[in-house]
Amino acid sequence: MDEFSVRSSIENLNSYTVQHVNARIIADTNESNYPMPETVREKLLKITETFPFHRYPPIQAENLAATIAQELDLPDDNVRIGNGAGELLQKACYVFGGSGRKIAFPVPSFDMYATYIQLSDSTPAPYRLSDDGYLDAEAVISFCRAEQVALLIICNPNNPTGNYNPLPQVEKIIAAVNCPVVVDEACMEFAGGRDVDSLDMRPLNKIWLVAGSVLTISNKYSNLLCVRTFSKAYGLAGLRCGYAVGCSSIIRILGKTLLPYQVNAYTLMAAKTVYENKLLYRDLIKMVVREREQLADFLQQQGFEVWPSAANFVLFRANGNMAAVLAESYDEVYGRNEAMSPLEKSGHFIYRYLLNNGILTADLASCPQLAGCIRLTVVLPEENDNIRQQLQLLCTDIILHGTKKREE
Repeated sequence: MDEFSVRSSIENLNSYTVQHVNARIIADTNESNYPMPETVREKLLKITETFPFHRYPPIQAENLAATIAQELDLPDDNVRIGNGAGELLQKACYVFGGSGRKIAFPVPSFDMYATYIQLSDSTPAPYRLSDDGYLDAEAVISFCRAEQVALLIICNPNNPTGNYNPLPQVEKIIAAVNCPVVVDEACMEFAGGRDVDSLDMRPLNKIWLVAGSVLTISNKYSNLLCVRTFSKAYGLAGLRCGYAVGCSSIIRILGKTLLPYQVNAYTLMAAKTVYENKLLYRDLIKMVVREREQLADFLQQQGFEVWPSAANFVLFRANGNMAAVLAESYDEVYGRNEAMSPLEKSGHFIYRYLLNNGILTADLASCPQLAGCIRLTVVLPEENDNIRQQLQLLCTDIILHGTKKREE
């Protein structure tokens, strides 16, 4: 039998592929390039020596869920654990979506939202962010009401633009829409704790963990689901672990889609150990923020357009004369392509130039809303120095190229 009957949502789904490229500096997927705090590493190694690999994990990851709930001063049944934030986002689409139901998601933002929606047989309802990635609360509320969406997804800080949307703006939306709201906060630890709900009475040693986050208002709204990850600030991307926080009713419904033993025991142990020692990551997070600001300042000084970032990455692109010169260089090196705009060519040229020098970045130059853009993950200080050096050389070449063209 050569052909099988397949659900149309699967048959028409574009396969998610990532180009595997060897590079000295990996700055394309927002992973942490920073080493684990030595104290945490030692704890994990000690536990590993006698770890019971032959035993099943807690059936619903209760050990990690209880640890997170205790830290957030919430009941245990307000937290669920998944194989990365992605699994929890996907399951939320399963729960609240389905045939004939619309799920609203931001554009430009994380490209997997559309995939999760399609996998759940739901109808995608994209809503536009501002050109620099900010929410317009009134516009989003009006959109949700007009489209009668079954679920709303918000990404904060937004990926790939990196900008932080203030908590009052996000809360305004949550309070006004009549559907569940999933807030993806994969990079919130890097946002700097800019907002705290006035009614949040947590002690200062706990406030830093939730400042700026909808976690500060998780008890106020029954339609709110906050999703976070251990992949970014805590450097556990290879183990795949995320958590969702919400009121008990929404968490109970989400939990119905999660299979027993769905997160492996070693991942749960490592995530629990990291979370119990998360204060040891504060200096590391501050270093990432400092490096991010230095990268952004450098890029602006070189004449690039830079998006305001509160994440562990920076989005930038060439514009004006710089983009024109880079587009000419693209045509000269890779051949003229009339289907691409000068902005798109300039972004592709930057991506290939950095890759040829051992630096792998995220090439977003073909994204309609972000033409010509490159997303650059904040890496180790010495790696960031190398990136600056290579871009400095590129900008010098641009000036020389432009001067030569004018002389001709």
